[in-house]
Amino acid sequence: MKTSKLYKVALGMLLVMSFVLSACSLGNEGKTDNGNENASKEPETAPGEKVTITYWNMFGGGDGVIMNELVKKFNDEHKGKIEVKALTQDWGQFYTKLQTAVAGGNAPDLAVSHTSKLSELVELKIIEPLDPYIDSMGIDLSGFNENMVNATLFNDQQYALPLDAHPLILYYNKKILRELNLLDENEKPIIEPGPEGFNNFLQKIKDGIPKGNVNMLLGSTGEDPYRIWWALYNQLGGEGLFDESGQKVTLNNPQGKQAAEYISSWFESGMIPRNLPKIGETFQAGKGAVMPTGVWFTSTLEGTKGLEFGAIPFPQIYDKPATWIDSHNFILPVQKKGQDESKVKASITFAKWVTDNAAEWSKAGHIPPSTTAVESEVFKNMPYRQDYLQAGNDGVYLPRSPKMWPAKDQLVQALDTIWSGKAPVDKGLDAAVQGMEKLLQR
Repeated sequence: MKTSKLYKVALGMLLVMSFVLSACSLGNEGKTDNGNENASKEPETAPGEKVTITYWNMFGGGDGVIMNELVKKFNDEHKGKIEVKALTQDWGQFYTKLQTAVAGGNAPDLAVSHTSKLSELVELKIIEPLDPYIDSMGIDLSGFNENMVNATLFNDQQYALPLDAHPLILYYNKKILRELNLLDENEKPIIEPGPEGFNNFLQKIKDGIPKGNVNMLLGSTGEDPYRIWWALYNQLGGEGLFDESGQKVTLNNPQGKQAAEYISSWFESGMIPRNLPKIGETFQAGKGAVMPTGVWFTSTLEGTKGLEFGAIPFPQIYDKPATWIDSHNFILPVQKKGQDESKVKASITFAKWVTDNAAEWSKAGHIPPSTTAVESEVFKNMPYRQDYLQAGNDGVYLPRSPKMWPAKDQLVQALDTIWSGKAPVDKGLDAAVQGMEKLLQR
């Protein structure tokens, strides 16, 4: 009799505990450990079964250190469920190796691509659209930066999940500008509006800066003057580089000419010296007042002892804010033997986790793609990033073309002849058109 009573009591307690545990489970449905309701669903695996994925990226130096730390943290948090094996490929050979791996049936499960390279990868049919997986895993893209997401859409299909944005911005030496009374109460540069206003700003620095220093550190060849041209071209309302056919180059127009003439005038007048050596090192040494380049230089400057600097979006000189921009994105390479659903889900889970934790990635200077990361305390407490965050919205991506990279190289080479004084603006832009169209029509 006594045994029967004890059995009933024990059974009752078990039922109560079962009810409580069920209620707790229902209360956390759809949430991760940090309560993020928009987080993607974990891939379903059998008890004790772990999914291992290979992940290719091209991140070296400080970028590589940060990415490897994120991979380790993810693996620790998903121990026994998902393991990411990251492999850093040589930057110069990355896309060639990726194409070869897909063709040979040895593609990684997940990889990284620049936004400016996606057109080529889509054209070659070596990456998968993400829509089915994004939908099935409950990922809400409205929580991502619209500018970054729209740049990864092709024929209304999502081909990538943005990891960051890295636009052209303007760094400045606070000590130099402060001594010249060119900083406002918020320690931002005082720049009058319009092209004359920016020229006046540079002239004031040149007139007052100590001998041996430079007002604006800008190369007269290569990527940075081209990126400024692209920024000004879009500020003036220039529309893309090609016509609707993608075969005719349209940049030799009033906006293209005006942007090129403005930049060329800096070098022709001596406002900015040609052939400046070691631009980054000169700014780090405190001998340059301003320097336009990409956000990836932020972490290097932060590690420069004694340098007091600031960073803002590239200034609006003409009609509307605009700057050059590109992004890194997560992509799913095509698998010759067909997609393994568990690996795909594991890959998307990792990619989404990184975007949620992209404040850590922004230590390298990049702008995070997700609202979750931008609104995190980690990101808000980082210096400089908030000051140029808007550049992620104002940036204009290069037009979609499977031959965008080699076409861009043709453009840079032609612009170099203008900056160096070897060709007037009209002839330089004509050369760009001819070189680019010859390439596009092959």
